[in-house]
Amino acid sequence: MHPFIELLRERRTACLWAGLAFSGFGSELNRMAVLWLAIEVAGSSASLLPLAQHAVVLVVSLGAGLFAHRLSPRATMIGTDLVSALVAVLPVVLAGIYGLTLWSLVASAMALAALSALFQPALLSSIPHVAGTKERVQGVNALLDATTRLSRLTGPFAAGLLAAVLPVLHFLTVNAVSFLASAWAVAAMGKLGKLGERPAAPAPPVPVSRRLMQGATLMVRHKDIRLLLLANTAVLAAWTIGVSLGLPFLVAQTGLSGLGLSGLGAVAALVAAYGAGDFLSNFWVAAHRPARLGRFMFNGYVVLGGALAVVPLPFWLLPQAAWLPSMMAAAFVSGLGGPMFFIPMMTFLQTRLEGAELASIIRLRLALTAAAMMAGAGLGALLFGGLGAAVTVVMAGGLIALVGAWGSLWHPDVGNS
Repeated sequence: MHPFIELLRERRTACLWAGLAFSGFGSELNRMAVLWLAIEVAGSSASLLPLAQHAVVLVVSLGAGLFAHRLSPRATMIGTDLVSALVAVLPVVLAGIYGLTLWSLVASAMALAALSALFQPALLSSIPHVAGTKERVQGVNALLDATTRLSRLTGPFAAGLLAAVLPVLHFLTVNAVSFLASAWAVAAMGKLGKLGERPAAPAPPVPVSRRLMQGATLMVRHKDIRLLLLANTAVLAAWTIGVSLGLPFLVAQTGLSGLGLSGLGAVAALVAAYGAGDFLSNFWVAAHRPARLGRFMFNGYVVLGGALAVVPLPFWLLPQAAWLPSMMAAAFVSGLGGPMFFIPMMTFLQTRLEGAELASIIRLRLALTAAAMMAGAGLGALLFGGLGAAVTVVMAGGLIALVGAWGSLWHPDVGNS
């Protein structure tokens, strides 16, 4: 029996899964709606919105350690969901009073980003307690990660259907309702026990300065954690350039079309192909236990980066009719690589660290992720203008593959210790 089926038969896991499914779907609708509405209101200035969101995540992730220890992960998730519901619907209320404004969209988006920076560490640090045993942690990670990736895959299709019957502004209302549903689902889990049902030991008081630096201290102290986080951060910067920004720019700069698709339709085809590989890989990784964990994880980056570097090659090697189908095939293969690294990395952290240490390292990873995506977004703007999207995507994919090859050859046993 696949781990997903077994896990979803349990109330605690099913409730957490439902909560993440509700909030993930609503957040995807919100992401598309806010950016679209911001473009309508402010034109090119709307491009500053994602940068502001990443900056907020970075700041909140670094500072959350000052107070996050005071609440349980479950209480933090419920509280952030309830506040997020209010924040999500705020632009809708203000639009009815003052008309739609850019500042209300930006304020709401930044506040939701800050709340997400509190929710995600709480979610990830609760997974060992939901799993109950170390053997089940990887399956829970894969299930929840697959749910998030599925939301990103299905969100654009759902948005297209809803846009025919619902004003785009009210996508934000749907998001608010999804947060309320998520809070209810998380509350229905009940109290979470400890991994392996071990009794909790009272934690000694920790000075403020140590809480702020705890994640960085852990990373410096543990060689495997340091290696995995640094590799993941470098790859995320290149991934932002090559996938998040690269695929849309590739279509925009080349006029790529095919299969009856062009413009945003061609972008959606490439992103959907990548997302399909990403999603399917979760099912395999969930049940796979590699003997040499480091080699398996870094080989995932070889697959991700190597196939990404192939995506633009049809422009130079194949007839135009084959461009989009062959690029979709390469994007699909590229998507297979991401879960090979991410899911084992999170499982490794969650089975080696506990309590405040686990929460602090997850907050640090979230901060590093935000910093990497900010750097990628800033560097990408220069590269796309100077070198063009096709060459830039090849370079980004090549860099990811090099990180993977280096880790696979020189650190094949990382994570096994």
